[in-house]
Amino acid sequence: MGVVKEYVKLIRPYGILFLGFTPVFGALCNGDFNALHLSILLIIGLLAHVFTFVQNDYYDMEVDRQSKYVVQRPLTSGVISRSHAAFLFLCSFFITVILAAFFFFSLRSFFVLLGAFFFVSLYNKYSKRISGMEFVLGAAVFLFGLFGALTVSDVISPLALIIACVGFLQWVFSVGVSANLKDVEFDTKLGIRTTPVVFGVKVVQNKLKKPVIFTMYAFGIDMVHIIVAFLPFLLGYTLIMINSFPLPILCFLLVALMMIFTTGRILIIPLVKRDIMLRYEGIHEGLALLLIPLVLMTFLIDNVGIIPTLLLFLLFIGWPLISLRTLYGKNLIPLE
Repeated sequence: MGVVKEYVKLIRPYGILFLGFTPVFGALCNGDFNALHLSILLIIGLLAHVFTFVQNDYYDMEVDRQSKYVVQRPLTSGVISRSHAAFLFLCSFFITVILAAFFFFSLRSFFVLLGAFFFVSLYNKYSKRISGMEFVLGAAVFLFGLFGALTVSDVISPLALIIACVGFLQWVFSVGVSANLKDVEFDTKLGIRTTPVVFGVKVVQNKLKKPVIFTMYAFGIDMVHIIVAFLPFLLGYTLIMINSFPLPILCFLLVALMMIFTTGRILIIPLVKRDIMLRYEGIHEGLALLLIPLVLMTFLIDNVGIIPTLLLFLLFIGWPLISLRTLYGKNLIPLE
């Protein structure tokens, strides 16, 4: 059971729903409400998540061994071998390709899917060597969303494009701002020029010194993310009211305000309280995960029903908390 738990840690199940549901939302927003199709797309998305994070640890293993924060990851600790990790992410890729070819084959959707995996691999291989690679990873997520839409039709709806853009912006923030900020001290020592380092963030007397331009950049990405997510309301693709009560818009605004608040907390927490910074980063990602179903609330209720929509919200809220608690106990702090 111990080794099984290490494999589970390797795939990071607490974050699996975001990429897992990316092609699902792409298909839904392009008009596919077939339960079997959506289930297969969910499996494809989940396998894409496994590929992304296992391959990331595979390429970063030597770098991670030098960090006191992640040295106990399954690969760096030696519990799981590098060859087994390679087998896992390659199997994930080939199963995904087979599923896509068997259930959804069209040249356009197939090449978009391959493009998404190509961009993921580019990020994983070069993120420690080239600045701004979070935009490449965001582009991969965008393509996963387009893949879902293209399994329905070669004509992609504006709503599907918007939702794919929301995914792009979420990963640009979570990787380029949140994930990289907590590792500035370690990255600087190794000469790794992540986005915060490029913007001049540095460690001075065990404290993170953040230039105003980086703070503006972080809040700017966060605000653009929220504004793009709001577009389905603004353009009339979804409704702000349910039975004359503004539940969707109220929930959306509450989550958006909480995202802005947690961004502020991420930026002001001192380096010595890295665990608290990680907690706020996790909260921010969890809130961002809710943005898409919130803006699609009336769309989902109309097309898949109120019970499946409610279950989706319960899943998005409960799954990250349950999986973190199971793997890391009451602290809920993963090896990141």
